[in-house]
Amino acid sequence: MAYDAARAVVVQPGARFNPLFLHGGPGLGKTHLLSATAHGLLAREGGGVVCLSAENFVNEMIAALRRDQMERFRQRFRGIRTLIVDDVQFLAGKVRSQEEFVHTFNTLYDGRRQIVLASDRPPDQMPGIEETLRSRFASGLLVDVKPPDPSLRLAIVERKAAALGLDLPPEVQRFLADHWCANVRELEGALTRLDALAHLSSQVPTLAVVRQALPPRKGPAAVRTVEEIVDEVCRHFRVTPAELASPRRHARVAMPRQLAMYLCRRHTDQPLVAIGQELGGRDHTTVLHALGAIERRLREDAALREAVQELEKRLQA
Repeated sequence: MAYDAARAVVVQPGARFNPLFLHGGPGLGKTHLLSATAHGLLAREGGGVVCLSAENFVNEMIAALRRDQMERFRQRFRGIRTLIVDDVQFLAGKVRSQEEFVHTFNTLYDGRRQIVLASDRPPDQMPGIEETLRSRFASGLLVDVKPPDPSLRLAIVERKAAALGLDLPPEVQRFLADHWCANVRELEGALTRLDALAHLSSQVPTLAVVRQALPPRKGPAAVRTVEEIVDEVCRHFRVTPAELASPRRHARVAMPRQLAMYLCRRHTDQPLVAIGQELGGRDHTTVLHALGAIERRLREDAALREAVQELEKRLQA
């Protein structure tokens, strides 16, 4: 669906899927698809396409502010035909940048010019992003780029190995598809190691050799229930579940409550609304605020980082 939507954007930019918002985990091809869309539009339109990361958008805006060239910055981004931005979650917590991005978005959208965005999560699960911007992200076509299914994983292994000139036995291809293909970047790294092994050590990549050559992959984080996570947080901070669910806002309770929401988001498949309900009947905006608050604190508070590491060790045990 992501591929077909991107092709439709190239054929009729600004017509149907505007904005087009792709979201999914790392290594699944979002950036590759954005790049292909940009090249397709350039070939069709001949210009007027800007493709960059949200981090570069922020950096360019900061540079323009320092040089007192904001008008030139606005003219550049608001006078184009298509804006393609990767990793828009990077805008989280950057209020001034979000304000500028909203104005740019509105100008392009009102002019029926195409906007294509990508993120590691859907708009309603982006802490630190203002509601105004999240609602605009969600106003077009949202496409979840999912990990490949078994048959596609095997096809990817075959294609990537052939590109390297690696002749892999079928059992090795199946092993790689089963254990090394949830993320295409990981697969490419594994195949590069096998290619080096074949050329530098002259070893035939049999299944036994491959098992020995490739280190065990770290498994996914354990899936826990909200109740289990709340119990672990309460045990660590010496508070009770009733206190976390209470309306109390004292720091002794508020911070563990926010951390519990953060860990629930990472280690359960529960939606934000369900997490909020389990922790005192709070709504999803409160959970979003908690996620953003914890992510900001983690960048500055070493003690909190240690607490999170300890709690995640227990949850993954």
